[in-house]
Amino acid sequence: RSDTEAVMKVSIAPRTNAALGFSQILPREQFLFTKEQLFERMCMALGGRVSEAITFNKVTTGAQDDLRKVTRVAYSMVKQYGMIPSIGHVSYPDSETVSGIGRRPFSQGLQELMDHEAKLLIAQAYRRTEKLLLDNRDKLQALANALLEKEVINYNDIEQLIGPHPHGPKKIINPQSWIEAEKDKQDTSEEEPPQQPKVPEEEEEEPNLRPV
Repeated sequence: RSDTEAVMKVSIAPRTNAALGFSQILPREQFLFTKEQLFERMCMALGGRVSEAITFNKVTTGAQDDLRKVTRVAYSMVKQYGMIPSIGHVSYPDSETVSGIGRRPFSQGLQELMDHEAKLLIAQAYRRTEKLLLDNRDKLQALANALLEKEVINYNDIEQLIGPHPHGPKKIINPQSWIEAEKDKQDTSEEEPPQQPKVPEEEEEEPNLRPV
């Protein structure tokens, strides 16, 4: 999809006991997202879980973090962004940020409807991702074989394995340049130190020119 970010690196080399591999996505500066773009992000996040199910016909705990991200996006679309017609153009606070008892600004019935809509979004994203991977199972297998051989593949490796992106090449920048750009952005966003108010200079008294 043209809405998604470029995959810079995929690795199956374990980094910690909890992370047995990772994919590095090139972030882009974007502050507004459409419903379609958020849905595509959900599909991207579900790629690992769906690949696991297709290849091994079983799933593991490896997709926990991806599922957490997908769930958060789905509930945000339903509860905060007003993107679901059955819920309407309303925005409710994130339940994790609301403390206390009796502060929920909606009924139990509406909560059940929002739960249903969030699950429906995730199921639709799963089915879309599953169809995409089944239709391109040969490319999925090529990527898996390359990872087993090299453990780490980058954007160019992926393009050589499965061909150029159907929507045109992704915008790629040097990783070091991106790091430096992010650092510069953080530096410029920091508040400037408050300037000391200027003290008006005292005017020199004019000399007394009257004769003594």
